[in-house]
Amino acid sequence: MKKKIKSAVISIGIISVLLLSILIGVKNGTIDKLTKEMPTLETKQEQTNIQNENQNNTGNDSAREENLSKRDVAYIGQQFELRDDDIRYKYDENNRKTYNVFYISVRTVNISRECNFDVNRIRFGLDDKKDSIDADYNFISDYYYAMIELEVTKDINDNDIILDNDNEFHTLWYSVKLNEDGTYNKIENYENVGISSDNTHGNVHLEKGETKTITLYYLITDEEFENEILAIDFYIEGSPCKGTLAIIHEPGGENE
Repeated sequence: MKKKIKSAVISIGIISVLLLSILIGVKNGTIDKLTKEMPTLETKQEQTNIQNENQNNTGNDSAREENLSKRDVAYIGQQFELRDDDIRYKYDENNRKTYNVFYISVRTVNISRECNFDVNRIRFGLDDKKDSIDADYNFISDYYYAMIELEVTKDINDNDIILDNDNEFHTLWYSVKLNEDGTYNKIENYENVGISSDNTHGNVHLEKGETKTITLYYLITDEEFENEILAIDFYIEGSPCKGTLAIIHEPGGENE
């Protein structure tokens, strides 16, 4: 009996201490502060949603930045730079000594089914199109010839080149179609199939300050001619410079 009374007294004492602690805490504002700082499940969920939303927004911003960093575009008659980094230096766009420059402009574009040029300039691409060509190499259907005349100047302030190959303007350039969202894709016959240069390797030698006219020959399909915005992708493989897309055809334009 005495043990039960003793246990009851101890329990009452403990409860009294706890109640006293709570009353003191309420008076000092400690309990209220702890309650506010302890996040509920709902608060945690809200924080998680906000964090996820911020991460999604960051991703969208990055995507938007990529979309905004589109390639430079030039139209017929507009001159643009093609930079070729000098392998002897680390490329720095603010240091002229680290790269060489060709100035390029598309002077004229002639798109026609007629072969009104020396067909021997066409190096490949016609063998599988014999059903679409007459005896004079004119297309009767399915395809067009596209003759692109370029004016190319090598900058007089370029570095003195040790290797002669670095004085040459390359003449193999891919053609692409531009999409409404700013992206682009290669067309069916994306390589130029001929050039006006007699050089076996297709390149054109230019000295510093020299200007030359070069013609590139392409084949485009009826669908591309009627529906696509076409451009030449002037980009040197491996170069840190993004290059320029030179527009050569728009549906309903002068070549329509």
